[in-house]
Amino acid sequence: MDRREMSNGCIRQRSSQEQTRGEEETQLLNEEAEHLEKITAQIQWKSHLEVMKAKVLEQIHNQLSDLLDNTLEEAAHSRPQQLSVVPAKKQCREKGQLLKKKVFVPQWSLFDTLLEVEHFRTIHHIFVVMLCIFVLKQIILDSIDEGRLVLDFELFIIGFRQLPTALFAWLCMFLYTLFVPYQALQIWSGCLKMTRFPNLLTATLVLLMLICHIAVLFSFPIYIVVYCNLGIASRKIVLYEQIRFLMKSYSFLRESMPPLLHARDQVGKISPPEFSTYLYFLFCPTLIYRKSYPRDPYIRWSYVIRKLVEFLACIYFVNFLVKYYFIPNSSNIHKQPFTIKILLLSVFDFVIPAISFLFVVFYFFQDCWQNIFAEILRFADRCFYKDWWNSTSFSAYFRSWNVIVHDWLYCYIYQDLLWLTGGRARAGAMLMVFIVSAVFHEYLFILTLGFFYPIVFVLFAMTGVFCNFVLNDKRKGPFWNIILWICLALCLAIFFSLYFQEWYAQVHCPLKEKTFWGLVTPRSWSCHA
Repeated sequence: MDRREMSNGCIRQRSSQEQTRGEEETQLLNEEAEHLEKITAQIQWKSHLEVMKAKVLEQIHNQLSDLLDNTLEEAAHSRPQQLSVVPAKKQCREKGQLLKKKVFVPQWSLFDTLLEVEHFRTIHHIFVVMLCIFVLKQIILDSIDEGRLVLDFELFIIGFRQLPTALFAWLCMFLYTLFVPYQALQIWSGCLKMTRFPNLLTATLVLLMLICHIAVLFSFPIYIVVYCNLGIASRKIVLYEQIRFLMKSYSFLRESMPPLLHARDQVGKISPPEFSTYLYFLFCPTLIYRKSYPRDPYIRWSYVIRKLVEFLACIYFVNFLVKYYFIPNSSNIHKQPFTIKILLLSVFDFVIPAISFLFVVFYFFQDCWQNIFAEILRFADRCFYKDWWNSTSFSAYFRSWNVIVHDWLYCYIYQDLLWLTGGRARAGAMLMVFIVSAVFHEYLFILTLGFFYPIVFVLFAMTGVFCNFVLNDKRKGPFWNIILWICLALCLAIFFSLYFQEWYAQVHCPLKEKTFWGLVTPRSWSCHA
C-alpha cells in the first residue's frame, strides 16, 4: 500500500513537473511572439515615419518655394516704387533678371529619376525587349533570305558618307569659336578703359565679329554641305554644330560684355572670363554661359558606357525604322497620281513609325548623348528636358521638349525683346521666338535634304503658333493630353510622309532645267515616273 502510494505520488510529481515545464515553454513562446510583434510594429512605425518625413519635407519644400516666389514678386513690385527715377526699360530689365535669370542646380535627368521606380523600370525593360525582338526578327529573316548573317549597315554607310570631311569642318568651326570670340573679348576689355568712346569700340567689335561669323560659321559650313557630297548624317553633324557654335559664342559674348561695361566705371582692373571656363562651356550640355556650374564629385564610367551602348543601339534601331517602315511606305508613292485619298492613306501609315521615331530620337539625343557629356564633364544640372509627354498644352510641350534650346530662346530672344519694348509686347516676343525657331529648323532641313519644301516652317510658324495660343496653359486634364498627342502624331506623320514622297520624287524626276520656280515647287506634286 505504501509502495502504491509512493508510486502514485511520483507520478503526480512528474506530471506536475511536466505541466510546469509546458507552461514555461508556452510562456517563452508567448514572450517571443510578443517580441516579434513589437519588432514588426517598430518596423512598420519606422516605415510610416519615413513616409511622413518625405511628405513633410515635400510640403516644407513647396511652402518655401511659394514663400520665396512671393518674396521675389513683392520685391520686384516694390523696387520700382522705391526707385522711381529708374527708366521703364531698366525696371523691366532688372525685374526680368531678378525673376527669370537661368539658375543651374544639381539634379538628375528625368529618366534616371523615373528609373528608380520599379514600375517605370519594368515598362522600360518591356520596351527594350520589344525593340530587340523587332531587330532580331529582321536580322533572322534577312539572314535566311541571303543564306548568311546580315546586319545591314548600308544606310549607315550612305548616311555618313564623307564623314572625315564633316569632322574637318567641325574642327575648323571649333577652333574659330574657341579662339576668335575669346580673343576679341580680351582685346575689347583691354581697350575699354583707355578709350574715350566705349560705344564706338563696342559697335566696332560687334560688327567685326558679325563679319567673321558670317564668313566662318555661316558661309563655310554651307559650302561644305552643298559642294562636298556629304551624306545626310554627315550634313546634320556640320549643320547642328554650326548652329550650336553660333548660339554658344553669342551667349558667351552676351553674358560677358555687360559686366565688363559695368566694371569700366569702377576702380580696379577689368577681368574678362578665364579661358578654362570658356573651354568648358563649349563642351558642357548647356547654351547659357556662366563662369561656373554645379559639378559632380566624380565620374561614373559605368554610367557613361551604359549610355553610350544605348545611344548606339538607338541609332541602329533608327536605321531599321527607316529601312523597314519609312522607305517601303513611300518609295513607290510617286508613281501614283497625287490625290487626297492617297495622301491620307500615306499619312496614317506613318503614324506608328513616326511616334516610334520620335521616342527613339528623343531618348538617344536628349537623354543618352547629353548625359554622356554631362557625366564626363561632371556637369551636375541634368535638366535637359521635362515631362513633355504629360503636357496638356502645346506651350508646355514646347517648353519641356528641349530645355537647353528653350532656355537660350527664352533668355536671348523673348526676354531681350521684352526689355527692348518695356514689357509691352509679350505676344510679339513669343511670336518672334516661334519664327526664329521655324527659320532655323527649315534651314536645317533644306540643306540636309537638298531641296526646298517648307513643311517644317508651316508646322512651326503657323500650326505651332495657332496651337500654342489655342491649346495654352489653361487647358488641364487628361482630355487635353489626348488632344495634344493626336495633333502631335498627325503632324509627325504629315512631316515624314511628305518629306519622303518629295525625296523619292526628286530622285526619280530630276529637273531638266534648273529654274527658280522649279527649285521651289514640290516635285512630288507632278512626278509620276
